[in-house]
Amino acid sequence: MARRLLADSAIVAVGIMAGNVLSYGFSFALSHQLGSTGYGQIGALLALFLIASIPATALQAVTARRVATATAQDGGIAGDHVRALAGPLIRWSALVGLGEALVLLLLSPALSAALPAVSAAQVAWTALSLLPYTVISGYFGLAQGTSRFVAFTTLFIAMNAVKFGSGLIVGGAVRNPTVVMGAVALSWFAVCALCHYVLRDLVTTRRLVRGDGYLRELGTASWGMGAALMLSLLDGLLSAHYYRGATLGNYQAGALFTRAGYFGPQFVAILAYPRLAVPATRRVALRAGVAASLAIGLVTTVLVAATAGPLVRIAFGSHYTQGASFSLESAAWLFALAGAVQALVQLVQLDAVARGSAAVGWLVLTGIAAELIAITVFAHDTPVRLITTAAVVGTVTAAAGLALAARARHPAARPLAATEHAPAAA
Repeated sequence: MARRLLADSAIVAVGIMAGNVLSYGFSFALSHQLGSTGYGQIGALLALFLIASIPATALQAVTARRVATATAQDGGIAGDHVRALAGPLIRWSALVGLGEALVLLLLSPALSAALPAVSAAQVAWTALSLLPYTVISGYFGLAQGTSRFVAFTTLFIAMNAVKFGSGLIVGGAVRNPTVVMGAVALSWFAVCALCHYVLRDLVTTRRLVRGDGYLRELGTASWGMGAALMLSLLDGLLSAHYYRGATLGNYQAGALFTRAGYFGPQFVAILAYPRLAVPATRRVALRAGVAASLAIGLVTTVLVAATAGPLVRIAFGSHYTQGASFSLESAAWLFALAGAVQALVQLVQLDAVARGSAAVGWLVLTGIAAELIAITVFAHDTPVRLITTAAVVGTVTAAAGLALAARARHPAARPLAATEHAPAAA
């Protein structure tokens, strides 16, 4: 068991890192191919996609929770319970993705008017990409819930590789942001087909189960995980309101250190989540996940503090250390710390989703309100004070969330209805 856990950890850690490198490579390549104006449009569309895809992220968690529970009922290996759930859950993902895409498509003229840098056509192609992305997220949930981590990492890398390839080829040939977003959207339909091929042994039941509380559970997970995402983005959004020029550039460069602290322990949450969803293994998984996240966050913060000078000069150039009202080199560790504690907030929020609880979501909303008030009233006068406020609020929110999680009890697994655990052949 320990050897398998170690192997799974290595596979997921390397796979997540490779996928994230490809994702960042997409942005880096387009920033050179499209120039500042074209990449500015891509950046705005990616931010819009990130917000609009919150239900897809929650869908992955809900799918993984239900599949992990069914896997436990099958004795730890995917059997009839899992196969009875998998097909209906993928059909739910297609319906949710279609709904997301239609809503964003209908809003595209209004969003284009509110964001003059992007056109309604660009928003429309971004809307189309939500459909395959949500279906892919459903398949991610199947792989995660059944602990098929080789399949999970393979599909995660494939999704980001296709995105990177589309951007590199189309961006270099056409240099048109609208065509790039269209190419990404269409290429992800091919990834959907790959997902089905890899997990085809699970998706055998062709029906949609209604009345099982799925949409209610998805709604609770969506706003809770959306709140955790907003907490991680809030200081960066407010920095664009209060700062300009080199100071803003320094702060946004610092946000990359925040992302390093945030995404460093990401593989831990992916590994722990299927066990968090099962009452018998939840507490052990939570303790192990918290310990690993704390260790990775501490190492990341210390490494950033020790190497910030060379990292800033190599990655961004000397112009990021000149003309700003603060030194990124001396403050980089604060950005990394903020990301590390936000990763803990994400972990306890995932534990709440696994338990079907909204308590951590309300706690995170309180943290957002506290950070917003503090920054607006007194913590925006210097960038160092702003990022310090984000780190402090994140730390307090994470500590309170961990206290809630430690006291919480996982409700007993819901017995599956007869229509849900019928043999797959039915």
